[in-house]
This record gives sequence, C-alpha cells and structure tokens, in this order.
Amino acid sequence: MRLLLLPLAWIYGCIIRFRNFCYDRGWLKSFAFDFPIVLIGNLSTGGTGKTPHTDLLIQHLKSHKKITTLSRGYKRTYTGFGIATEKSLVEDIGDEPKMYKQKHPDIEVAVHADRVEGVYLILQDEPDTQLILMDDGFQHRRIKAGYNILLTTFDKPFYKDYLLPAGNLREHRSAVRRAQTVIVTKCPDTITEEQMTEMRTAIQRYKQLPVHFTRYTYLQPRPLFADQPMQSIPAQSAVTLLTGIAGNKQLKAYLNKQYSQIKAMAFADHHYFTPSDLQRIAAQTQDGIIITTEKDAMRLMEVREGIDVLQLAIFVQPVAVECISNEQALLHDLETWLSTMQTAAV
Repeated sequence: MRLLLLPLAWIYGCIIRFRNFCYDRGWLKSFAFDFPIVLIGNLSTGGTGKTPHTDLLIQHLKSHKKITTLSRGYKRTYTGFGIATEKSLVEDIGDEPKMYKQKHPDIEVAVHADRVEGVYLILQDEPDTQLILMDDGFQHRRIKAGYNILLTTFDKPFYKDYLLPAGNLREHRSAVRRAQTVIVTKCPDTITEEQMTEMRTAIQRYKQLPVHFTRYTYLQPRPLFADQPMQSIPAQSAVTLLTGIAGNKQLKAYLNKQYSQIKAMAFADHHYFTPSDLQRIAAQTQDGIIITTEKDAMRLMEVREGIDVLQLAIFVQPVAVECISNEQALLHDLETWLSTMQTAAV
C-alpha cells in the first residue's frame, strides 16, 4: 500500500536532492574539522543497529583513544550542550547517551542538538579528547565527518528500499557515496558467502567501498535492578517482551526459541514509560516476568517506584555485535584512517 505514496516520495526526493545539491555546491555551509570525527549512520528511518555498533567501536577503541561520543539526545527535555555523568537522567541526556555512560564510565558522553556547536564545545571543554564518535547524523550535512560508517539491514538493504513516505529512506540511495564503509547489519546465522557476494556487488554499484557483515549475539539476561527479588528467569517461563525501540523482530524471534511463551508489547521508539503504562503492562504480563532491551532499561530504571509497587520482575537482554566478515579488516580501515589523521596533525 505504501507504494501508492510514490508521487509524494518523488516530491520529497526532489526537495532532498536540491538540499544536497546546495551543500555540494557550497551554497549551504558544511563544517569540516581538522580532528578525527567518526559518524555511524544510515539512510533509513531507524532500526539498523546504530547503538550496538557504536558500542562495538567504543569497546575496541577506548583502550588506546580518549573517546567522546556526541549524540542529539533524542526526546530529552533540554536541547543545549551537556556532558553526561553516571547520575544523569534520561530526560536530561537521552537513553542512548545514558547507556553509553553506564556501560563505559571511562569515556566522555556529550549531547547537543546542534552537532557543529557540540564539536566545538567538546574540543573546548574536553581537550583530552582524541576521537569523537557520532551515533547518527548522516543526513546532518552541516557537519562533515571525516569517516562515515553507513549501516543497512540484511532484511531491507537501502538499495531495495524507497524514499519516504513510500519506503523508509531519508534520502536517495546514491547518498551511500558519502560513506567510507558500509556494514550490513542483523544478518541471520544462515547467511552464505553467495548472499554476501551478491549484497556486496549491489552496494558497490554505487561506490567501490568496503562492505562488512555483522549479526547480533544475545548474552545472558540480567536483572534490571541488582536487588530485585527475582534474580533469574525460571525455566519454561512465559515472558513478556517490552520494547520502545525502532524494531524488535529479531529479538522476538530469538526469545521465541528460549522460552515457552512470548508476548510482545511494543511502544514508540524512545518512549517514556508512565505509571499508566506500567499498570497496563502488569495487567497483560502473565507471570510478571518482563524482558527488555538495554536502551529501554535506561528509561525503566527511572520509574522504579511503580515497578516495585506492581512487583514486576524485569530483565535486560544484552546484545553484542559479531562480525561475520573479517572483524580485523573492518577495524583496520578505521585505524588506518585514524593514523592518517594523527600523522597529518603532527
């Protein structure tokens, strides 16, 4: 049915083409920095795995680079610049930045709606920073990152998608040319070499650039609160999957193999859970056992009083990114660019 909206997608596409043309010609100003900025983005409206892939880069790079992440802080109540602490609230910094700070207290996490000003303020307030990681903003042409990592999913690669509102693309497929590397995410365990070759060929029709493939691996669920009464999920439990993210299809499929019965309750992306939400969740949860994502956990932790009153047992399902293609090759390209930037700065 969305294909009936192709005329509107054509109009939207003309607007986006003109906007990009203005940036390419210099009629609209882009800001480039003589400083390593890596951007992890996509062409679609979401659900490609930016957060876990940003987390992957943090884990690999923080041992030898002083990292500061820069996020918009979507749906937070304050739009100005801020540096996260471990006590920062989601409403102040957003759920993704809060997650980065909780998982990696040894890095700096910054938020600002204006990414250009955000970079200037990071360099001013955090002078030890050696690398800025931006989780999103591929369409934010005002800032020109030095290294762009474009994510696209296995199930719906950008080259098979359409512009909004007929599809999920924010801009034309040809925008992949601004990327330095592409990662095909959320690949199934059964992906074959032939499938990877086919996808790599389709992507490289737009630009000859490295194409890598990753999949999710799910770790042992952990209690949302360290002192909650239920510390593990009993075997053969009926559980409720509670999410407020762009897509839960893959996680739901995984949990269906782990538990006797799964019921999914999906809210809008970055949804703030209210007392009435908790009441509805409790009413629809069979055994009072809930599994949620790491990002949703950031928002749920801030409504603990309601969770305790309703005696809900909530568990967080950690996810890790695993490279199917050579992980060292993926990181080598980035490290080579970082070395080039460092050499140029000397």
